[in-house]
Amino acid sequence: MGKKLQSRLQLVGISVLYWFIVFMFYDVFRRMGISDDPGVVLLEETLTRLENLELTFIVGVITGIFYGIIEILVDNQYFKRKAIGLRIIIKSVGYFLLINMILFVGLDQLNRILETPLEYTYYQLMTSGAVWSLIIYFVVCSMLFSFFQLVNEKFGPGVLKDMLLGKYRNPRVEKKVFMFMDLKSSTTLAEKMGYLQYSSLIQQCFYDLNEVVLDHEGEIYQYVGDEAVISWDYKKGVKDNLCIDCYFAFRNKLYERKEFYEEKYGLLPEFKAGIHGGELVVTEVGVIKKEIAYHGDVINTTARIQEKCNSFDQELLVSGELVSDLDLANTYSPSFLGEIELKGKEALVHIHAIRSELNIG
Repeated sequence: MGKKLQSRLQLVGISVLYWFIVFMFYDVFRRMGISDDPGVVLLEETLTRLENLELTFIVGVITGIFYGIIEILVDNQYFKRKAIGLRIIIKSVGYFLLINMILFVGLDQLNRILETPLEYTYYQLMTSGAVWSLIIYFVVCSMLFSFFQLVNEKFGPGVLKDMLLGKYRNPRVEKKVFMFMDLKSSTTLAEKMGYLQYSSLIQQCFYDLNEVVLDHEGEIYQYVGDEAVISWDYKKGVKDNLCIDCYFAFRNKLYERKEFYEEKYGLLPEFKAGIHGGELVVTEVGVIKKEIAYHGDVINTTARIQEKCNSFDQELLVSGELVSDLDLANTYSPSFLGEIELKGKEALVHIHAIRSELNIG
């Protein structure tokens, strides 16, 4: 199963679970204490607990599936390149259609269970206080779900959960793989193209990079000008050469869109990268603009390795320490460049250039 399909199925699964729980809470809270009021007769007296659970389950699952589909359709790479306002409008239309479907599916399932069916016109439904309480509840829960989606998109997959659980409130040691990726000849390009056109180029490149990084289970740590820093948990990054695959997949992605880049910018952008891994300290920093920060020699070493790409005229350099944990024989051609002195480091670092056996262009 492809990583993208797996991610989409996971989103639908989360959506189904979320909306099932949401409607269970609605069912509980809407009735809490109401039976104690004099003269109030609950419709649920005609339903068994099992039938009520069945109704909630059906409505929750159907809502979750279609809600997840709307999220997938609107949050794909195409719409992510559009204005946020357009995404909100499209989602709102989708949610309006969905809430109408919920009302009719819920009424249909209720009539299937009841001995005496309820007959309501659409006007009666839309002027009912009970229906509007459901609509308002749905809107609030939708906003909550979308909020978590946006925060997860902002910080990266899994980071929000770690911050909520306070995983990095106290500094802790973890083992990571980092890739520093930088646009080749960036200064020359900026002067030649002008900074508006140059910024547009970087924007498009990073759109493509985001899609590739997601497919390769990485996390965008930060953007610094025309440079992107990507990270993996160490075991995940070295497994099946995932960190190396990510670089060449991005290169291939750019080449696949060669016609677009050459037509709009007059060139095919090329990136150079350095990859290294090891133990470092991870901690939560800041109050106003909180983020997860990495401290340690691994970060500095990776940045210095990437800077050596121009000196060796190579597109991808990897530390010897990381190469020893990779299995490059079948797909990639590593070339040992020697023990290199890096700025700020006393010990020499073994450097390897990596080329793909599946070269393009």
